[in-house]
Amino acid sequence: MADEEAEQERLSRGGGGCAAELQRLGERLQELERQLRESRVPAVEAAAEYCQQLCQTLLEYAEKWKTSEDPLPLLEVYTVAIQSYVKARPYLTSECENVALVLERLALSCVELLLCLPVELSDKQWEQFQTLVQ
Repeated sequence: MADEEAEQERLSRGGGGCAAELQRLGERLQELERQLRESRVPAVEAAAEYCQQLCQTLLEYAEKWKTSEDPLPLLEVYTVAIQSYVKARPYLTSECENVALVLERLALSCVELLLCLPVELSDKQWEQFQTLVQ
């Protein structure tokens, strides 16, 4: 119980920057989805561009945190990315091989990170993650 309270305290102190970064990430991914939705190029080309930009954006944001020190912000990055991908999915053609590959790699990265967490997720965090995956 004390460990969980200490973790919540740590997150609330450092969470301001993390929350702001996650909001910017969400906004950037929404912009990518809007560009995909409004694209006038062939569907395969638009999907490939979206996948490339999504991966580039994730790399930029994932590099902001040292997972060896605190992997939870990176899990949040993956969560935001999966949510964004789900919203964009109706506009992505399966004819583009990158579409399935990006989702597969994103899911694999999440699982690997979960397996390496030095602390357990709180019940609330675990429920949120399970809901997202479903």
